[in-house]
Amino acid sequence: MSFRHYIESDYDIVHDFLLKINRDDDTYLNWNWARLEWMIAHPYFDYSLINKIGLWFIDDNLVGIAIFDMYLGECNIITLKEYHHLYNEILEYAYKYLSDEDGLGIYVNDRCIDDINILTDKGYIKRDMSETLSSLDIIHHDISLRDDIYIKEINPYDEYQRLSYLIYQGFDHGDNYDEFLSSYSDTYRIRKYHDNSINLVAVDSNNQYIGYICGWYDKSTNYAYLEPLCVIPAYRHMGIARALIYELSNRMLELGASRLIVLSDSEIYMKIGFKPIEHYSLYYKYNSMMVNDKRYIIHRLLGKGKGGYSYLASIDDRYVVIKQIHHEPCSYYTFGNKIEAECNDYHRLTEAGIRIPKMLDVDKSNERIVKEYIDGPTIYDLIKDDIDVSKYIEQVKEMASLAKEHGLNIDYFPTNFVVMNETLYYIDYECNQYMDEWSYDNWGYKYWYKSREFIDYINHK
Repeated sequence: MSFRHYIESDYDIVHDFLLKINRDDDTYLNWNWARLEWMIAHPYFDYSLINKIGLWFIDDNLVGIAIFDMYLGECNIITLKEYHHLYNEILEYAYKYLSDEDGLGIYVNDRCIDDINILTDKGYIKRDMSETLSSLDIIHHDISLRDDIYIKEINPYDEYQRLSYLIYQGFDHGDNYDEFLSSYSDTYRIRKYHDNSINLVAVDSNNQYIGYICGWYDKSTNYAYLEPLCVIPAYRHMGIARALIYELSNRMLELGASRLIVLSDSEIYMKIGFKPIEHYSLYYKYNSMMVNDKRYIIHRLLGKGKGGYSYLASIDDRYVVIKQIHHEPCSYYTFGNKIEAECNDYHRLTEAGIRIPKMLDVDKSNERIVKEYIDGPTIYDLIKDDIDVSKYIEQVKEMASLAKEHGLNIDYFPTNFVVMNETLYYIDYECNQYMDEWSYDNWGYKYWYKSREFIDYINHK
């Protein structure tokens, strides 16, 4: 096996690899040859980063890649099936070379359980970000538009600035032409494998470009790729996007494609008949986090709860805990505004006199809380290691009494309690209105002993 960083002459090799791996299997179809070409030809792509793409070879045959999308900080890892054992090595490379200051996110097909297990074992957590690949079987469509609007193909080389302004408006950056020009880049890189006959614009009676769609197709595949589609705000809800998709679909049918794919599950595509076929979730490992303009170094994941992930972090040589709120669904719990609830619960617990870590900072826009770090083992860890925790029972009962006195229940599961200097702390801020059913005596106590419930929980971890 050999490895090398990507160089410009590797373009055809990577192009052919992506064609090969996506020809008969949709697992990695979110990263296809057209997405590669779109990225590398994009005027805002930073070419100085391109050699950070990693390539793995067996006997001069490309078998695995680590590739970012436009910017560092997010990437995809792709291997031929028979060389999937390289995943760990490629992952290490990706974290070293493709991270940004905050960390690295990796999109993984939800069906790739082995990859997900590798990532979670290495501290990657599932973020509230995803990609959906949708597909439309191609048939011929009749196209209906107002008489004063028509569709034509254009050569982007000839009308690059005009097309760029259309895309600028179509993606909701406004219609101020001077502002557009201030950010406009006239860099146009050649798209080596793109067919200009499938660059289409919608035009109004004033010869204004009002909508755009671009297609990508290789005759060795059965799919065509759609990227991008846009209509300027004043002409939306007139059927122009549908007409552009149908015109593109008709042209792709003539070229030989049998399905049209798009990396989206937005309503416009679903209404036309696209169906989601693959879903990709983002797994993320933090290097650092910003909380109210302060950057904290992330050392490790401490744990995951119903409402968020907790990390051991540091700033100015001081350890803290940062809780990042997440929004993954929970089958047995209904959430409101999580960050507001955390703040409110902190004040309720403080007023009740329950021993908890101090709240040091709150960043509501990023849904992050900085807490005092309580350095010690959890009750969960002690029980799991066959260490007697009976001497801490009176302390948790004292917390339970204070909670009940103030009309509260806390979460008595042992992961939520840490021992430091023989003193017990409730490290979560979650509390709820008191219900006898969920009190320590009726629910929590059974997890503080080597009970059947605790053993079952351990076995299912």
